Amino acid sequence: MKILHIVSCCLLSALCVVESAVTNVEEVVGGQVTVVCSFTLAGNNNKYFCKGTCSGKDILVETKGIKNASQDRYSIEDKGDVFYATIKDLRKSDSGTYWCGVDRTIKDTFQEVRLIVTDAPPIPTPSPLTSRPHVSTTLTNLSTTSPYTSTTLPNLSTTSPYTSTTLPNLSTTFMASG
Repeated sequence: MKILHIVSCCLLSALCVVESAVTNVEEVVGGQVTVVCSFTLAGNNNKYFCKGTCSGKDILVETKGIKNASQDRYSIEDKGDVFYATIKDLRKSDSGTYWCGVDRTIKDTFQEVRLIVTDAPPIPTPSPLTSRPHVSTTLTNLSTTSPYTSTTLPNLSTTSPYTSTTLPNLSTTFMASG
């Protein structure tokens, strides 16, 4: 009897605590984050993702018996003992502590998630050493003439504000000798 009591207390205390260490996540404004929430014996239990006390309006999305649930920018993909909670279109105000939760008969179990949303890094400008100059070449009326054939190449031109090269009208005439 004493052993049964000890085992029961251990099982109950295990169900009442956070199942794993804190998950820390950092992402930029406008991005998205997916958190892996892993629980023992979660199976077909209801899963939810919340911020704050995890009751009422604090629950951002929950499965309610389905495998894929979404609400606004939040979604859950339920794989049994593991589920994935996603927040899209991140905002600075999304920074804070979240909880992955699993409904249990006696007391729900939770996994803590700390999210930091930072400003997007500036887009780097190319340095002058790595940028390529634009080149412009103009070929004008290149022609070859002989008594047998006459070929004229069309006017091919490309322009750029940086570099320009122009080739003059080149003409070659062949005469039959002899």
